[in-house]
Amino acid sequence: MRILLSIASCLAVQLSGQNLSEASRAVELDGKGQWAEAAVIWARVIRDNPHDAAAIASLGLDYSRLGRYAEAAAEYRMGLSIDPHLQGVQLNLGLAEFKQGHFAEAIPALQAALRESPQNNQAQLLLGMSLYGTSQYASAAKLLGRMVDDSPGNSELRLVLAQSCLWSEQFSCALEQFRALLKADPDSAAVHILTAQALDGLNERESAIAELRTALQKSPREPNAHFALGYIFWKQHHYEDATVEFRQELALDPTHPQSKAYLGDILVHRREYGEAQSLLHQALQTRSDLRIAHYNLGIIYEEQNLTGRALGEYQQAIRLDPTLADAHYRLAKLFRVLGRTDEANTEFARVKELHKKFGDELLQKVSPPPKP
Repeated sequence: MRILLSIASCLAVQLSGQNLSEASRAVELDGKGQWAEAAVIWARVIRDNPHDAAAIASLGLDYSRLGRYAEAAAEYRMGLSIDPHLQGVQLNLGLAEFKQGHFAEAIPALQAALRESPQNNQAQLLLGMSLYGTSQYASAAKLLGRMVDDSPGNSELRLVLAQSCLWSEQFSCALEQFRALLKADPDSAAVHILTAQALDGLNERESAIAELRTALQKSPREPNAHFALGYIFWKQHHYEDATVEFRQELALDPTHPQSKAYLGDILVHRREYGEAQSLLHQALQTRSDLRIAHYNLGIIYEEQNLTGRALGEYQQAIRLDPTLADAHYRLAKLFRVLGRTDEANTEFARVKELHKKFGDELLQKVSPPPKP
């Protein structure tokens, strides 16, 4: 999302004596846009007045205008340490951190800026985007929702709100926003896929399938669309339909790791271990965190009497998601065969504690939240 933001206006500096003329000259240069020259003078003023918070903040402002955001942030913090009530400096500090991609560092400053000026739209937008950037999606959605209500035509902002709702599992909110986006641009295949994820989260699987088919009509080569459709079929145990979709995704993207992993799972169910093993290995070469690939390789190795390898794969599957009972059960049985009774009993007890999940939502497979 492209955001055009302005920096708050220059602070008035109250000086006296011989530094007043230099400060006046710096203010004059700032007014002419000669920020580098003004910064030199502000630095000189600060040398003579090291506790002048307003001069320090003004130097920070010039650094911001010059794109020297790390230096700007340091000056703002110094100014605020001397005078915490400097008007506008918290916003400038938040902006300087935001511009560096330091979203966590921006949040406290922007929250302080909003306490100073609760109706400041710039501070609200920056804070909402910083919360989004630190994966605080529920909080981001709450803040950005108010902004979208005030600017309903801002499709870029609405998309961020929709994704925040989706990734905080507020599926009804996400669906409302995606439908508004589709009303404005009904040909957006990417938004149809996101809409399908929200519908899947609401267990409206047939509607999700319809959205994915629409996405493919709009854009037959849309990345992840065939995989998403296949994944819904896989969850419904419609393995023939799922196989078709996974293979179509691989025809478009031969490296697609999740299509390989889930197609491999289907082949393991069919006991077609040769192709399954090849696909699962390929998937893990691209994505080593695919639990389902490790689990199914464990089954294959167990069938091949490669007990040590099977144990390793089941244990890795458990490390990736200890809440699924299937790998615990397989591991328990294998321990029992090996005569490792205590370990087997531990795993069997764990199986009894767990309620087996039926896989994750489509959301986690197609559009997981970005890592902060």
